[in-house]
Amino acid sequence: MSSEILEQMVRTLEATGCYRALQELESCRHLAPPDGSPTRLGIFLDLETTGLDPTKDEIIELAMVPFTYGLNGRIFEIHEPFQRLRQPSFPIPAEITALTGINDAMVAGQSIDPAEVYAFAAPAALIIAHNAGFDRKFAEPFCDAFTTKPWACSWSQVPWAEEGFEGGKLRYLAI
Repeated sequence: MSSEILEQMVRTLEATGCYRALQELESCRHLAPPDGSPTRLGIFLDLETTGLDPTKDEIIELAMVPFTYGLNGRIFEIHEPFQRLRQPSFPIPAEITALTGINDAMVAGQSIDPAEVYAFAAPAALIIAHNAGFDRKFAEPFCDAFTTKPWACSWSQVPWAEEGFEGGKLRYLAI
């Protein structure tokens, strides 16, 4: 889609008074020059599922963004992401489509290969998710690579209020 069309769409949405469109940011892969300190590979992971129960619900989207970080926590580089959709064995509930924006047509015929996920995640020293307690319950049974990794939670382990944010929900952080 051309940038002119996208800009017109933004203006139209914002003119209603009901929307505030975030502008697309230019990709920034190199965040800081390497400083000679030891580095590790981390992965920020996000899942969308058909519901909350890992014993009956299924992953419908898996996204991972690998990044290189120093042992002091400094992020040096963001690498190419991994994102796949997956058709579940039953229709996506309407409330999940409303929440995620993912519908049955989008996932029709789509699959996620656990071997491909394993190859992508295996080099990582750490997995971070915004609600790791939820994502981990789905990710580990789906792919063994996640069972051997330490997990961190960017929702519960970051003091967002102390950092000046209203809360830790992603919608608060994206504003």
